[in-house]
Amino acid sequence: VLLISAITFVVWAALLNSGVLDSVKHTWPYLDEGFNDWTLPLLFSISVLVIACPCALGLATPTAVMVGSGVGARCGVLIKGGEALEAATNVDAVVFDKTGTLTVGRPTVEDVLLLSARCANVFGEAGEGGRGGGGGGGGGVRR
Repeated sequence: VLLISAITFVVWAALLNSGVLDSVKHTWPYLDEGFNDWTLPLLFSISVLVIACPCALGLATPTAVMVGSGVGARCGVLIKGGEALEAATNVDAVVFDKTGTLTVGRPTVEDVLLLSARCANVFGEAGEGGRGGGGGGGGGVRR
């Protein structure tokens, strides 16, 4: 399979760079897509390799997930399988509800972002010992 892929690269590179296809290659859109007379044969060669030997990709993907999970575990990040990694590609923000629990070991509120005047009223009363106060005694929310 590797030999066929290499032959594909050599043949296409020879055809594109020898001038044999000069009369027709100006009509091909590969130049507009960022390819040149060397990258197009490389694309064809990789295509032959992937189509002829999909087992290489079938082995490479789980191996990459395993290695990535191992590196993450060494850094203290536990990942539960490939589905979690795939879902993580769509994440824009990560929000933790217990600031300090992850870093210090005890929950503390460091800052509050108030999104409306209504929130300011509720948090204003809570921060001054009103309803929903932070653990009795007031001062539960620091502004």
